[in-house]
Amino acid sequence: MLESTKIKALVSLLDDPNPTVWETALNELSNIEFAQLDELYAYLDNGTESSEQHERLENCIESVRYQHLGKLLLEWKLSGGRNLVYAMALISQFRYPEITEQYIHEKLETLRLDAWLEFHYDLTSFEKVRILNYILFQLHGFRGDEDNFLHHDNSFIHKVLENKKGNPISLSIVYMLVAQRLNVPVYGINLPRHFIMAYVEDDETDTIENFNDQQHISHIANGEIKFYINAYNGGGVFNLEQLKGILKEMQLEEKPEYIQPCTNSDIVLRVLMNLYNSYKHQNKREAEWVDKVISIFMNGDKAPML
Repeated sequence: MLESTKIKALVSLLDDPNPTVWETALNELSNIEFAQLDELYAYLDNGTESSEQHERLENCIESVRYQHLGKLLLEWKLSGGRNLVYAMALISQFRYPEITEQYIHEKLETLRLDAWLEFHYDLTSFEKVRILNYILFQLHGFRGDEDNFLHHDNSFIHKVLENKKGNPISLSIVYMLVAQRLNVPVYGINLPRHFIMAYVEDDETDTIENFNDQQHISHIANGEIKFYINAYNGGGVFNLEQLKGILKEMQLEEKPEYIQPCTNSDIVLRVLMNLYNSYKHQNKREAEWVDKVISIFMNGDKAPML
C-alpha cells in the first residue's frame, strides 16, 4: 500500500512535461490498492493543475477500478461461478459503478412474476417456452438491437433490461435468468458468432412443481437436450438436426461445445470479449482495460497488471 505522501508526489508528476516521468508515475499509481482510490478521487476533485494531469489521473482511477473488478470476477469463477447475476452486475459496474446486484434482481423479478402468472403445473416444455416468449418478446418488447448491434450497452445486463434490446448473448442471459427462476431448465450454448440456448431436461426438472418459488435447479446443465432456442429472433425453437445444418452453413465443425451447454464462466468470458470488441470498434480507451480484465479472468495471478 502506497503512503499518502508517495501518492501526492506521484500525482504531481503526472503534470511533468517529460513523458518518461509522467508515464512512470502513472504506472506506479495504477498499482494502488482499491481501498486507496478515495485519495485519488480527492486529487481529481481538487488537486490537478492542468487538463493533461486531470485526464491522466482519471485514466489511472479507471485502471484501478477495472483491475479490482477483474479480480472479483476471477474470484467468482474460481469459487464455482454459480451466481451469474453477480458477475453480470460486476461487468455493468465497469461503466456504471452505481449498478447493484439487487437492482438487476428486481428487474428480473418483474419479468419472472409476469411469467409465473401464466404458468400452471401441467405445462409441457414447449408450452413453458411459448409463455416465456410471449412475456419477454411480446408483452415486454425485448428485441435484437439491429440498429446498433455493436454498442457497448448491449453487454451491460441492466441496460438490456432497461432498453429492452440487446445482442444474442445478452438477450439469452435475460431469458435464462428468468426461466431458471421459474425452474425452467434453459442453459446457454456457446455457438460462435451467435449465442443460443438449450432446453435441458432430466428426471428432476421434468417433474418440478415449485416453479413459483426461488430457483431450485442447478446452474450446471445435466440431462437431455429437448430442443434449442434462439433469443435473438424472438425465441424460435429448433432441433439438433437443424443446429447441425446451421453449423454446416457457418462452415463450423460439429464440436461438443457448439451443441452442449456451456458454463457461467464461459458466458461471462463471451460477454467480456463482446465488450472488448465493442470498445475496440469505437476506438475507446476502455478496450485496453477490458482486455486486461479478460487476461486476469483467463490467467489469474499470471495476468499482467493494468
